[in-house]
Amino acid sequence: MKKNILGMIVVGLMLSFAAVSFAEAPTFPYTYAFGGMSAGFYKVGSQEVGTLNWHPDIRFGLFSFGFDVNVPFGGNSSPVGYQNFVLRNVEYNDGSKGIRYGVISTMTWGSGLLMKDYTTLNPSVVMLSNDQMGVIGYITLSDTIVKALATKTSLYGVRAEKRVNPLLTVGASFLCDHDGVLIPATGLMQKVNGLGVDASVPLPLNFNLYAELAQLMHDGIGSNGFTTGFSWGQDLLIAKANFLAEYRILDKGFAPSYFNTEYEYNPVNLTSLEATGQAKNGYLVQLNADALGLATLKAVYEQYNQSNGAFNGTLYAKLPQNIEAYGYYTQPTFVDFSSLNFEQGAILGGWLAYPVNQFTKLVINYKKAYNSSTARVEESQYYEVRFNFN
Repeated sequence: MKKNILGMIVVGLMLSFAAVSFAEAPTFPYTYAFGGMSAGFYKVGSQEVGTLNWHPDIRFGLFSFGFDVNVPFGGNSSPVGYQNFVLRNVEYNDGSKGIRYGVISTMTWGSGLLMKDYTTLNPSVVMLSNDQMGVIGYITLSDTIVKALATKTSLYGVRAEKRVNPLLTVGASFLCDHDGVLIPATGLMQKVNGLGVDASVPLPLNFNLYAELAQLMHDGIGSNGFTTGFSWGQDLLIAKANFLAEYRILDKGFAPSYFNTEYEYNPVNLTSLEATGQAKNGYLVQLNADALGLATLKAVYEQYNQSNGAFNGTLYAKLPQNIEAYGYYTQPTFVDFSSLNFEQGAILGGWLAYPVNQFTKLVINYKKAYNSSTARVEESQYYEVRFNFN
């Protein structure tokens, strides 16, 4: 470990001296960003490795792509998820249609009863890999938008939204997992299809009224859920805020927002949920706030009858001397709110970035979560010296 850190410092000093030569952007008919570089020490569980990283981006007209090159040093074996080349994104977008390959994150369709904050990111590690990618696309046809997604984990979906008139927008979504997801501690694969229809109506004073009806299907069993609520948003120049509150009516086998942040690693066991024999009605409240980009907050709380509450939150702050801090905690729905139960899917993590100079930052990344690849709770750390020459 000491050799890894020493190597990281030496490489960091070399790249710092080279920073000036890369400060000027090249003059080509396309845009080329040399991208950030970093030298660091990466550890997952008991596996560790030193690493050099390069993150260039290229744009040509409406087309762009970026990739990561990761070079390990000083370790006997690389941690799970460490890859030498990662195609980070490929995108085409002309404003009326577009397609993008890359990480899918915080994707919500409709009001979120079927899909809310879905992501392909692996929560148990902090480095990006090719296994965490998907494809999303859209096309605008008059007053209708059609969206589609496909992931490397074989989740496929399509959605259509139509603005009927200035006071009404309707939508329909369909999701299908081709090979299913693993239910932790059971060894069983759960294949689920989802269908949802939704509508929203704008109201005075920045309010919006919405409703959604959804169904989940697995093993020939269908269960339904319904939600209705309102959202509100306000931009006060020095601060932005939006808030929503909704009430949900759920069949005994329906999990709200089933395709969510936890879906790829800790999905709700629908068979177990059905076995309770009880409907789970309840509510959700969510608050987002942003103060001039210096501090942002997102907090979500859910509560259902015959179940404990669940909380998910993120907090970002820019501190004095341009130090940046970010932290997050997520808790699965239907799990006791009072404890950090990582075996059941809770995640705790964040990062801290300290600017050394215009081109260099010292960054500490941390995450604690259940790793489905090793079937145990693991801590993941990534200490890096990050360079940006653009």
